[in-house]
Amino acid sequence: MQTYQVRVERIDSQHARASVRSYTLELGARRADTEAGFNPVETLLAAAGACLLTGLQFVAKASQIPLDGAWVKLEATRQDKPPTLMQIQYNLHLQSPAPQERLQQLVVLAQRNSTVLQTLAQAVQLEGTWEVVP
Repeated sequence: MQTYQVRVERIDSQHARASVRSYTLELGARRADTEAGFNPVETLLAAAGACLLTGLQFVAKASQIPLDGAWVKLEATRQDKPPTLMQIQYNLHLQSPAPQERLQQLVVLAQRNSTVLQTLAQAVQLEGTWEVVP
């Protein structure tokens, strides 16, 4: 079993700072303020995307599947009362000369090895697609 710890502190009325080891991330901490930085939902989506890409890189290397590039776009749908995310959708974009069948296996294994995606899938409707791009 592995544990994770992150410290988040309020900097001012608009910002918070997350820190772990020698790294920091400034976050928006004022509701509906699009100028303050990543808000909490955007931070959650970024964590999900980063986790999926981490799993993708790990599986591609272990499976010897060439991966020239990858990015993911994520979108969440939120309801107001009670405030909760109802759905998260993502579209994974891959740059690779590998055959579609191998890339499909790569995506499935990366999804299975994504701690954050697996956790979110237990709490919210999670839908993902993927495509190869030039």
